[in-house]
Amino acid sequence: MLMTAVLSVLIWASADSLVNETASLGVTFEVVPDAGASDMIVEPGPSTEPHEIQISGPRRDVEDIVAKAPLRVRLRIPERPTGTGRYPIDRAALKNTMAEQWTEFRKLTLVSVEPETLPVVVDHKVNRQVELTTSRLTLAYDVEPQFQRGAVSVRMRESRLAGLPSPDRPQVDLSSDIERLLKEQTAGQNVTIPVTIDTRVFGPDAQMTPATVNVTATVKERRTTATIPTVPILFAVSVTNLSKPLKVAARDGSPLPLLAPSIQVTGPTDEVAKLVRGATRAYGILHLREDDLADLGRLKLMTPDYHLPPGVELAEVPSPIEFKLLDATSADAPK
Repeated sequence: MLMTAVLSVLIWASADSLVNETASLGVTFEVVPDAGASDMIVEPGPSTEPHEIQISGPRRDVEDIVAKAPLRVRLRIPERPTGTGRYPIDRAALKNTMAEQWTEFRKLTLVSVEPETLPVVVDHKVNRQVELTTSRLTLAYDVEPQFQRGAVSVRMRESRLAGLPSPDRPQVDLSSDIERLLKEQTAGQNVTIPVTIDTRVFGPDAQMTPATVNVTATVKERRTTATIPTVPILFAVSVTNLSKPLKVAARDGSPLPLLAPSIQVTGPTDEVAKLVRGATRAYGILHLREDDLADLGRLKLMTPDYHLPPGVELAEVPSPIEFKLLDATSADAPK
């Protein structure tokens, strides 16, 4: 009885393996370039059309594959020109591909594939030399931007290259990037700055070599002329004469205001603005010599030496100051 049971099981298993069955199941294709197409990029085309395959073979193997549905199959696409099209699916090649992923397919027959073509978008990576330009400069320069190198290499998609204004001679204008960085530099000084090249015009996956380029330029210093209405005046004497009782008077003998009339100054716009609003100071110095101190009462006409903030200078010759020195102990000295 035991032997009969074993033989029955063997007969049933053998009979079951000989029974063929046919089934349909959904397939999703993942397209990749063939190993030899190293510069090719392939992507599924814009289609929502589902694919279905029909298989036939031993019932158990068919059932095992159906249980794994839907199947995701990696389909290798051989070299094709850039563009959109439909790739014909070869059933024999597809069966071999599926057998590499699922061993059950070695015993199965691939009866049909519907639809028999697959929409694909093919592109290629190409290398081009890109000329660097600055055609939209807005700042004033003593020395306009000069590139360390006039061109760089870009690796980009062929379809993107075809859409450029000049695909045979691609260019990239770095004017805005350069001037954005130069505005942070000191005007009037020759500087060299690294500028990162914006690759977006060449596509999101474009690669630039090198990615940055050095640019040398000198931005013209912005200068302004302004009037400073009143400037303090200091009188300077030698240490040995500090103790002399002297008074400074006007022509009529009245006390002289130690303020100069207005002066014209010129310099960097920011520095002149600080001087006008009082954030920085200017003053003049009248240097008195020994003979000036000895010649009391005589009317003098002298131009002060003006001390101004760095970078700021007189825009015109200032007016001289009229004064006379008096003995402070004299009854004629102004109080």
